[in-house]
Amino acid sequence: MKKIRKYLVTGGAGFIGSHLCKRLLDEGHHVTCVDNFYNGSLNNIRGLFNNKDFYFVEADILNFDKIKELASKCDHVFHLAAQIHVEKSIIRPDETLKINLEGTKNLLEICTQNKNISMTLASSAEVYGEFSGAHSEDSPLNPQSPYAASKVAAEPLCTAYNHTYGSNVRIIRNFNTFGPRQKSSGYGSVISIFCRRALDNKPLIVYGDGNQTRDYQYIDDAIEGYILSEKLSPGEIINTGFGEDCKIVDIGKMIIEIANSDSRIVFSDPRPGEVRELRSNINKIRSFGFVPKYSLKA
Repeated sequence: MKKIRKYLVTGGAGFIGSHLCKRLLDEGHHVTCVDNFYNGSLNNIRGLFNNKDFYFVEADILNFDKIKELASKCDHVFHLAAQIHVEKSIIRPDETLKINLEGTKNLLEICTQNKNISMTLASSAEVYGEFSGAHSEDSPLNPQSPYAASKVAAEPLCTAYNHTYGSNVRIIRNFNTFGPRQKSSGYGSVISIFCRRALDNKPLIVYGDGNQTRDYQYIDDAIEGYILSEKLSPGEIINTGFGEDCKIVDIGKMIIEIANSDSRIVFSDPRPGEVRELRSNINKIRSFGFVPKYSLKA
């Protein structure tokens, strides 16, 4: 019989966090979801409230005492709460560093004080920066934005706590993810924004020449990576992605075709801090049985 566990998901009302909460509940676990709606939405988790094993708390990860109270009742923390947008980090670097670094430190302190609590940190492929070819976990880190730098800083903080205090924490580097419930406005993902604009027959705005590439994984594959992360040894780092990259301009053309849209692609000035190429090497996570099921091109 599968052991029932108690989980805390920070940022659980966000795009990825809400899907993770549902997956854990579907497997019969108890889930405490915490979110301050900085990025998340109540609509993302509204359908979970009828599950007796789901508990939601509106709180901020910078509120140490409240997060400690919630985490103390759990076996494992999936720490997804963060300021996740490159553009916003350029405008508000102080806020980004405070949320992403201090918030992570709070969770590490809690896991250090209670060794029965383990943790997975959601990092990002943005830590790799400019690099030609597929990024493995051993690739050099070269952050191009304050957001990327905040994740680069949070990662060694986790490994340092593991080495120094024996904190049971591992790190997952997500490559770009797409799927239902993703924001289609403001700082949303390019795929969801393109889809919305194509359905409305509005121009698709491509920043730069459109030849920058991203490795997109479907949300279900990304969630499988989080589930597998618990199998990692403390201090380990792992990529999740599909293993192929696509040009942004080609994604736009594909969406226009699928939507049978009258939209056209309009090019604008490049965005500061944007990485030209991101592609994952997922050999490590494959060794744990991970096989991505959904291709962006399929």
